[in-house]
Amino acid sequence: MQPQLLPLIGAAAFAASLLAQAPIPALSDASFRALHAQVVPQACETWETIPWRVDLLAAVREAEATGRPLFLWTMNGHPLGCT
Repeated sequence: MQPQLLPLIGAAAFAASLLAQAPIPALSDASFRALHAQVVPQACETWETIPWRVDLLAAVREAEATGRPLFLWTMNGHPLGCT
């Protein structure tokens, strides 16, 4: 296949995928309430009540003092979302 045809084939595939999408249903009051109930945090989501620590050494000392395990969350970026 010629490299010059790849962008054309990609554009055609993208256009075909746009045409194949299902229509978006209208948002009524009832459907909004149902959707809103699904995305609002529930009372069972108690992870937000955990006092998260941002200082590792302080967290280690606290875990040792209380006899609790230490859960270490690592990721690429600032732990408070300040990227």
